[in-house]
Amino acid sequence: MSLRTVVEKIREDHGDASAVPEFDPNNGNDDAKFLFLFEAPGAKAVKTGYISFDNPDQSAKNFRQQLESAGIERREIAIWNTVPWYIGNKSRSSIRPAKHADIRSGMAYLEPIIEAMPKLRCIVLVGGAARSAHIFLSQVTEARILSCHHTSAKVMNTNPAAAQENIRVFQFMKQSVAD
Repeated sequence: MSLRTVVEKIREDHGDASAVPEFDPNNGNDDAKFLFLFEAPGAKAVKTGYISFDNPDQSAKNFRQQLESAGIERREIAIWNTVPWYIGNKSRSSIRPAKHADIRSGMAYLEPIIEAMPKLRCIVLVGGAARSAHIFLSQVTEARILSCHHTSAKVMNTNPAAAQENIRVFQFMKQSVAD
């Protein structure tokens, strides 16, 4: 099963295809070694239709810069969300924090995502909500599981060390799974 097939299944189950952005086709995706799990797609991801560091928002921009600083190549990654559908307001202008029930519902789709990535070596849980999936992921994959700070402006601006800490995690990730 491909990642595209899993996304189609999620869209069908969720009942609102437009609320579930796709994997960025410019990334490694099915062939990726590294999976980055964020919380849930924001308004910009829903608007563009992709979970991408090319999206026009500060979280995406910060993530791109941190990956580049760590020497992580686009072909090595897939970016997804613990909750794969939009959980914000009806006008899709503001996301709300993921609730435990949202995360639990979204986790049902993580195992098929992992199964669709035969070269997966490491999962990085980006932020606190994504870290809620750690125990579940530990039961369904042999891939290494790491965590880092969320790349939002709020986190980066309130913790001056966060960006450098993320870069070090990404460098460690790449070094620890070197072919």
